[in-house]
Amino acid sequence: MRVKYGELSAEEQSARADAQRIAREGWLALRDGDRDRAQELLASVDERVSLELETPANGDQAVASLLTDDASAWPLAELLLAEAPRDLGYALSLGRAPRALEAALAEIREVHDVELTRASVRAGFGRGHLLEVTLGVPGGAGSEIEQNAAENLVLSLLGERLFETWIGAVHVVPAPRGGSLRVLDVNAPRHELTLRELLATVTAASLGALQGLPPSRRGASRVRNGDARAVELGDVVVADGNGRDDWTLLEMEPASEDGALDKSDLVLASTCTPELSQRFTRDGERFVYVAYVDPERSMSKRVAKRTAIEMALSDLVTDAIVTGVGLGVSSCYLDLALFNLETGLPRLISKLRELELPRRSVIRFFDTELADEWLNIWPDTDTA
Repeated sequence: MRVKYGELSAEEQSARADAQRIAREGWLALRDGDRDRAQELLASVDERVSLELETPANGDQAVASLLTDDASAWPLAELLLAEAPRDLGYALSLGRAPRALEAALAEIREVHDVELTRASVRAGFGRGHLLEVTLGVPGGAGSEIEQNAAENLVLSLLGERLFETWIGAVHVVPAPRGGSLRVLDVNAPRHELTLRELLATVTAASLGALQGLPPSRRGASRVRNGDARAVELGDVVVADGNGRDDWTLLEMEPASEDGALDKSDLVLASTCTPELSQRFTRDGERFVYVAYVDPERSMSKRVAKRTAIEMALSDLVTDAIVTGVGLGVSSCYLDLALFNLETGLPRLISKLRELELPRRSVIRFFDTELADEWLNIWPDTDTA
């Protein structure tokens, strides 16, 4: 269900209003002290969303967290969270906030019956700028129970959003039990972290990864020009970039031919940004793609039309940069990085209407948390 972008249908508007009404009832029940009723109401909106309530033993303010195990439900969770009254009496969190080490360890002991207090930590980047975290458990067996406990501990210590964005995998390995006397050589190189250092380390590592990226090319279009290289696709010559080395050409077998405008029918793509996620942008761009159905049987004519659209979008360089293009069985695609969704999306739609894109044209998002959102280029057109 869309809740954030696009011209919502009457059915979507009704569902959105119902979700907001139920959320208000739930938050008011929580304010009145009926915790069970509040959790029941908020969970009834969508099975992917749940309300977790925590009252710290040290007297700190109670926390109400809206959780989801499906990133595509984040926009809905944000919508529900916005309905909470100011006098709720709880601090609000979208996703589980980072927990103190002692509280996180206590929860792991209670839920999993696993002791991880003395676990050591190693972390390093793997594929896709994702961090892999390994916990060494003294006397451990590397069992599935320990694996689940380790994952939940890392999630608790980092908080849900940081965990989902930057952690690729959590591993657990047995470690020597050790004795009660520990000898520390302060001059020895450190290869392991303590659990207490994990949050600060992951935060610093993610920031360092972003700062190490090249600056975005805002204000300088990545649209390809006339000196493009070319490849042969059957008997058709297809441009694959502007002669720079940072464009990659990809050929693939289509997963579908049903014209769903979701890239499942891709056969050829060219991109200068193979990784489209928040981990690969230092300036906060959001990645979207424009998809439209093109029934033209001549591949060369389809390419010419798509290239004309691509070139016309160079006028939007203050809001967007073209980062890739694609040809599907019956669809065409253009990937863009938008620097500001609120201003960039309306300008993009306006420009695409000027270019008279086909009626079945849509803008979709690469971000997992926006997977359920889309915008039609033309109103009252079924492209869902």
